[in-house]
Amino acid sequence: MRTQMATEAGRTTAPSEDRALVGPNLLAVLDGVTAKPETGCEHGVGWFADQLSAEILRFAHLDPSAALTEAVRQAAELHSGTCDLEHPDSPSVAIAVVRIKDDVLRYLVLGDATVVVDGQRELLVVSDTRSRRTAGPRVADVEHALTGEVPLRDVRRVAILSDGAARAVDLFNLFDWRQALELMAANGPDDLIRKMRAVEKEDAKAVEWPREKISDDATVVYFDR
Repeated sequence: MRTQMATEAGRTTAPSEDRALVGPNLLAVLDGVTAKPETGCEHGVGWFADQLSAEILRFAHLDPSAALTEAVRQAAELHSGTCDLEHPDSPSVAIAVVRIKDDVLRYLVLGDATVVVDGQRELLVVSDTRSRRTAGPRVADVEHALTGEVPLRDVRRVAILSDGAARAVDLFNLFDWRQALELMAANGPDDLIRKMRAVEKEDAKAVEWPREKISDDATVVYFDR
């Protein structure tokens, strides 16, 4: 089995707010939601992504929904005494988690992160692009995550992407998802990001490909058997 990770900030003037996790039986990508001017929190999105990442790894022995629920609860407690966690724009992340245990691959997606599972019979693509729900300080938000499972024997390879990386397929149409997986299998996930950045530079004014961010943080975790 092989696991590879690639990440790149969308701007050279600011650190990435994406995070990638690779554990013994868990893979995840967290994508920090761009902060509004007022958040009710003295911490930045990057700080919250770091705390949530650490807690997810701590609860990696649980299934993805339970792990994220506990992680959100613990991360919220870390700043409950200093910050207004009821503020609607409190720091949050889009997240996708894949956990492998007992010959089953279980996945969770909350927000516009993407999980792609290449199976023996079909290609499964899971992303919650229409929902505004993300993982923040409220445990109840986890109930809105998309979840499912696939027998591990049917899985050939898996990719988890932040929306800044998934735009290579779902915005720029550089290739379809199966072709994207073939590219990552041959050249690694960093090649997907590299090809996408080239298109972003060619369309630096977002004329051909209208988008809110000219270049976004991009992160990919790729796994094959």
